[in-house]
Amino acid sequence: MERSDVTVQVMLGGLSTRMGRDKALVELGGKTLLERAIDRWQGYGSGLQLAVGPACRKGMAPEGTAAVADIYPERGPLGGLHAGLKECKTPLLLLVAVDYPFLGPAQADVLLEAIGDADACVFTQDGRPQPLFGLYRRRCATAAETLILEGDNRMSHLLEWANSVYVPEDERAPRELFHNLNTPEELAVAEQLLSTGVR
Repeated sequence: MERSDVTVQVMLGGLSTRMGRDKALVELGGKTLLERAIDRWQGYGSGLQLAVGPACRKGMAPEGTAAVADIYPERGPLGGLHAGLKECKTPLLLLVAVDYPFLGPAQADVLLEAIGDADACVFTQDGRPQPLFGLYRRRCATAAETLILEGDNRMSHLLEWANSVYVPEDERAPRELFHNLNTPEELAVAEQLLSTGVR
């Protein structure tokens, strides 16, 4: 598969109750997480779209960037993935959580090299899948919708249904790049990582 086979979808997250404010608008290194994500991903693949959750948040997308609202509201990341796969025009969708500020194109390329003919490809840490940074084929939309209609919103169950490839973290995707921001304390750690040269 080539980069041209990929649409990038940045997931803007939900209520961000642990952070206390909308994570997409939290600043890291002088930029909001949303701005950082757009800067990092807008040149990758064949397009960039933002999963905004409810339609009332479509205004968060800058002009020229597609905003994708959930078809099934309040279903968490699985709902955002489902809507994005329905909107996606390329064979593959790269799902990127906005609060993963350090993962980038080099890690996406690792997944792209590994996916082969599989339905999904994600990294693992300590054997645990990391589904919020992963490649998903458009055909995963059917299984995602089935799970949602059954009341099951777990991304892990989608990976279990799919023919999934799991890539262990290594020097191409070291642990510190998977630092995500759910709390003010984790934001402070991210600022420290920036100061040590992690980008």
